[in-house]
Amino acid sequence: MNNRKLVDTLLRSPAFHRGVQKVHKQIHQLQHGKPPEHYGGTNLEEPGRNGGVKSFIALFWEELKSGHRPDSKNKK
Repeated sequence: MNNRKLVDTLLRSPAFHRGVQKVHKQIHQLQHGKPPEHYGGTNLEEPGRNGGVKSFIALFWEELKSGHRPDSKNKK
């Protein structure tokens, strides 16, 4: 076989493509870190809440109330 046929055979091989994908994934993880899914993902909903717009508004309102209280220690 000449070189062209060897390259064509290699490029058609599913095993070669899986190997390239695996190396690409490892390099990407080294550069950018592991994705959140690797650590179990992100779960922003609490068990008692059913999510949706109502839940978002309630959480937003709680944050506004707790995060924007005037601090009496810093007043002059």
